[in-house]
Amino acid sequence: MAKHRLVDAGLAGFVALVGVVTLRGHSASTGEQLAAVAYAVIVSVPLVWRRYAPLPVTGLIGLLGAAGQLLPITPLLDGPFLLSFAVAVGTVGALDLRLRAIGWTALAALPAFVIAAVTTRAGSDLVGTIGWLVLAFTIGRALAFRRTAMNARAEAERTARAQAIERRVTEERLAIARDLHDVITQSIEAVSMQAMVGLQLFDSQPDDARAALQRIRTAGAGASREIRELLGVLRSEETGPMPGLDDLPALVESSTVDGPPATYHVTGKPRACDPLIAVTLYRITQEALTNTRRHAQASSVQVELTWQPESLDLTITDNGTGPDADRLSAGGHGLRGMRERLALVDGRLELGAGPSGGFRVRATVPNQRTGLGGRMVLGVEGL
Repeated sequence: MAKHRLVDAGLAGFVALVGVVTLRGHSASTGEQLAAVAYAVIVSVPLVWRRYAPLPVTGLIGLLGAAGQLLPITPLLDGPFLLSFAVAVGTVGALDLRLRAIGWTALAALPAFVIAAVTTRAGSDLVGTIGWLVLAFTIGRALAFRRTAMNARAEAERTARAQAIERRVTEERLAIARDLHDVITQSIEAVSMQAMVGLQLFDSQPDDARAALQRIRTAGAGASREIRELLGVLRSEETGPMPGLDDLPALVESSTVDGPPATYHVTGKPRACDPLIAVTLYRITQEALTNTRRHAQASSVQVELTWQPESLDLTITDNGTGPDADRLSAGGHGLRGMRERLALVDGRLELGAGPSGGFRVRATVPNQRTGLGGRMVLGVEGL
């Protein structure tokens, strides 16, 4: 507000200065010149408040113009008045008042024009003056139209961003549903299979039956932890920010509870990362570590985050049984979910054998801000 007031004060000073310049060429005494300068300043001062009270300012300048028509130095006052009044009329034209703006402008100008018409003013001068005021009003209306168009475009962009966020929220929830489906079905299948083995060996081979029960316990504990993690994701939509790159060390460490030992390394120079990219890489790591525990039969896992100048690379490598061609070609829920998440951030996924065998997951994403800005709620800061 203070900045606008300063700009309007500068405009008022400029209009007063131009009004004073219009006095040149008039033959008048020094006293009349000084009176005209004072009038130029007085008629311009209301413009300081044109942005906050445009209609009263226009009416006041119109009354000052009418008063100027009654003074003996009227020819000296026309220039300053018309300049100030044209600025005020343009300001009113820029309002979203339509017919009301036209009516108020005509009412504000009426006293000065009536007095000028019944005194010594020629008709051609009045027509020319009216033409200049119509031009000022038209310019104001054009500015109003431009402002309306810009506001509509900004609103359309906000709506598009909100829709994009909503789509991402929906896609993330679908991904969570797929993850939850995988955890439950695979865990139940594993528990059921081990329970059947335990029943068959319970009498003849109690040690093997005990081992089967232990595997049931391990599978149940792992499934319980993963379900809690997924449900925690859903709860975090309202209770806090989604996980990101800073949470990767804790995720890697927690995976060793019922999985192979895992290490985490960061190379390159870390910098600001888009929240959606960060949570995507977190989910990719979570899914890859889960797959390693379930399928790889690995004795170690390495997670490496590499900061490149224009991209961010995440690599998860184990020393297990290596890629299963059938599983890769079928693309289970977990692998499909990885690809879908990376597609949201223009990333790519590479799956295959590691340099020394085992299985490697590599995700590469562009390290750039998305412009969605600000914090999102399951999605306002990241999905």
